[in-house]
Formats: sequence, structure tokens, C-alpha cells
Amino acid sequence: MNDMHEAVTLPDPAVKRLLHPTELPEARSLYVRGWWFGRLCSPPIVVAIGAIVWLISGNLFASLVAPLSTFAIALVASRWLDARAWDFIPRKRQDPRGARSWHLLAAVLDAQALLITAIAFVLAMSDRPLPDGVIVFAIGAGGGVAVVQIIELALAVARKRDSAQIGAHIIMIVAVVASSVTVAALAMGGRWTQESLVTVILGAATVLLAQSLWWVFTAVQRRHRRTPVVVS
Repeated sequence: MNDMHEAVTLPDPAVKRLLHPTELPEARSLYVRGWWFGRLCSPPIVVAIGAIVWLISGNLFASLVAPLSTFAIALVASRWLDARAWDFIPRKRQDPRGARSWHLLAAVLDAQALLITAIAFVLAMSDRPLPDGVIVFAIGAGGGVAVVQIIELALAVARKRDSAQIGAHIIMIVAVVASSVTVAALAMGGRWTQESLVTVILGAATVLLAQSLWWVFTAVQRRHRRTPVVVS
């Protein structure tokens, strides 16, 4: 910890042991700026940027470059600013579960991004129609995301997580379902076939498989961190 950070006066541990950067004037600005950059590299917002660029330009290359470059820059900036904000607080006193209202706001912004993506997708298709198979696969993927959110909501309730975390999951479920229904109703209309239903299931299964692999990966990582290192 550098001299500047050592000069920060922290609350007495007996009064408040765990701290979050939003509770320190010196760290709050860094954290908030990092948080906003973090929103720009959130997957729903990155996808929304790509959808808007595609709607405006119709250029697939620009629709990929714009969100990917935004993601890369925002990721680096958010990580750096976030790390600097946490530097003000000793590791043993850090409260990573703090700033619950910010987590809830993040869910609201992600939910809005999903709805914007769905609307942009439907509007763009009026000029640049996509094959029905691509559309129904995307709808199925949206359904898969909704199932993932429902599972995570159930786990959050079972583990007695705080209301902000539970609320964030509920917001995302509503947004994902609304987005998927919007695309299904406006982009597909009455063109549903038995093959379409199979493709929807495939889209959902793809998301569930990817998420399951991610859950396994994170579980292994957590177990690895908790395993004590034996020095011979």
C-alpha cells in the first residue's frame, strides 16, 4: 500500500470492520468510474452496442468491431480503476458484498440492454432479414439464459442471499423473457414449425451446457483456492 493510501483514515474496526470503496471519499470516485466502465464490458451491453451498430450501419464488420473494442477498453479501464479503489482498504477489511444498490442498478442496466437488443434486432430485420433458423436459435438461447437465471435465483434464495442479489436475478429473468418473447412475436410471427421448436431446444441446450461448464470450472477454482498448500 503506497503512502497516499496509508494516509487515509479508516473507521475504527470495532465500529465497522468491513468496508467498501463507496464508503470512503478517497476511493469512491475511482470505484464509480470503474463501475461505469464495467457496465460497458457487461455482455448484455456489449451485445446491445453491436445490435445498435448493425441497425444503423448494416455492416457486420462494424457490428463486431465496435462492441469488441468497447469491451476490451472498458475491461482494462474498469479493472485498473477498481483495483486502485480497493487499494485504499486493507485486504482483511474489504467487503466485496457491499454497495448492494450498485449491483441492483447493474442488473437494471443489463435488463434495459437486453430489451434494446431485442428491439434493434427486430427493427434491423425489416431491412436485413435473417434465416428463421438463426432467429429461433437466438430465441432458444434466450430461454436458456432465463432458465440459468431461475436456477441462480433459486440458489440465492436457498442460500439466503441479500435482497439486492435476489432482486437482480428477478430483474434479469423478466428482461430475458420479455426480450425473447418480443423477438419470437415480431420476428417469427406465425412461421413456427416443428423444426423451429427443435432449434429452440438446441439454442437453450447450448446455453445450459456452456453455463454448466462454467459452473464446474468456477467450483473447481473455489475448491482449489480453499485447499491448503502443503510444503514438504
